[in-house]
Amino acid sequence: MPDPVVILGAGPAGLACAHRLVKDSEKKVILIDKARVVGGAGASFRWKGHILDYGPHAFHARGDEPEKLVRSLFDSDPTLLIEGHKRVHVYLKRKRFRYPLQVREALLKFNPLLSLRIMLEFSVTSLFHAIVSIPIENFENWGRKRFGPTLYRMSFGDYTEKVWKTKAVQISEKFAAEKIQGFSFINLLKKLLRIGGQVTEPYYQSWIYHRFGSGQIYETLAAEVSASGGQILLGCDIRSIESEGRRVLSVAVEHNGTAQRLKCSSLVSTIALPQLVELMGDATPFSVRHAASKLSYTSLIMVYIEFDIDAVSDDHWFYLLDRQFAFNRVTEQKNLSRFTMEAGKTVLSFELTCRLGDELWCLSDQDLVELARRDCTHIHFIPSDRITDFLVKRVPNVYEIYYKNFDQYADLVLGRVREFENVVTIGRRGLFLQGDMHQAVEMGLAMGSILARETPDPAAISQFYRRYVKYIDG
Repeated sequence: MPDPVVILGAGPAGLACAHRLVKDSEKKVILIDKARVVGGAGASFRWKGHILDYGPHAFHARGDEPEKLVRSLFDSDPTLLIEGHKRVHVYLKRKRFRYPLQVREALLKFNPLLSLRIMLEFSVTSLFHAIVSIPIENFENWGRKRFGPTLYRMSFGDYTEKVWKTKAVQISEKFAAEKIQGFSFINLLKKLLRIGGQVTEPYYQSWIYHRFGSGQIYETLAAEVSASGGQILLGCDIRSIESEGRRVLSVAVEHNGTAQRLKCSSLVSTIALPQLVELMGDATPFSVRHAASKLSYTSLIMVYIEFDIDAVSDDHWFYLLDRQFAFNRVTEQKNLSRFTMEAGKTVLSFELTCRLGDELWCLSDQDLVELARRDCTHIHFIPSDRITDFLVKRVPNVYEIYYKNFDQYADLVLGRVREFENVVTIGRRGLFLQGDMHQAVEMGLAMGSILARETPDPAAISQFYRRYVKYIDG
């Protein structure tokens, strides 16, 4: 019997790929993950009488293949899935604004002098850049050219620097292409002045969510993989990847204290690119190992604050744009599903980004809670006197940082991976993307379809990379 397809990582991409393989082929599949639960960043956990996610993880409803897969998992009881439309705000200057930030609303809510300044800056900036061609070299250049300095700083600049813990001039302009798409200030300004203007909505607003937390989607998906013959090894440490020439032969792991060598016909990686390069060992050229070391990440600290009230607001989540706030985003998960919370209580999850091992990462739980309490006192609608309990979770190396020249480093690493005939890398972490769960599932299904063929088509794999790795020119 042929060797199995081995998949590294049991997050959304890995599970979707495994599901497609076991459903559409006779190939044996082994899925391995260091965590004790499936779902990756989309997993859930229990705390007291609550079911909590790692931030907002509603699944985008786009009517396409990933959504159909999720719905099919609950055909026997469709009521387990909840549908809704996003209610998201930004909190800026003690006011709440709809998200994505609507310039018309912002100009009307700001004081008249600030609104006038924003419009004048935009007009001068637009005229200047129409006359003088200046190359866009970083995220700050990109934002100032499109919005003028004041609106850029208020709506994107300050928040970007707070989240990524670095100056915006050090961030690639390609970050904007991934995260801020289809936004036109001139169209919004025309609409404000009632002289036309077409507003492009770059964000998907409809969602589906399991009434008992995001993790239930992936636990159900994993159960279907297992029921169809796939093998899932959790709590499994990957020790090395063994190769010869242009083929990977096996993956050395330790599972439940026992060392194993898993032979593989194909290897699908959804783990972070630097980790994949490290596992491939010294046979990897120095230039590739150096490039992998330049791919950087932020880590995440989650502070969960319990309140003895039914709800704090009707938002699913909101962003804290002002620099005075330590935290970046606050989620009230109960507004996605009331079944995830104890009756008469709610939990707000506060997100704080940092670097692994830095001063913020090393703060005590109590100090982190005090930071969250301090932020609460500056948010006028949060009753900080009703806090009853807290929980702190730390998650290392969660979000990819698009530093300047990151694309050159990623291109070199991905080029090395593609030298192997039987290795592919997918998912947000596997391709160093600013993606979401929907996209991860989409990639898993697409690659699963390619690998389900008796002989995977190299041209189809190349097309897959061109479709998703858009930050690499050509």
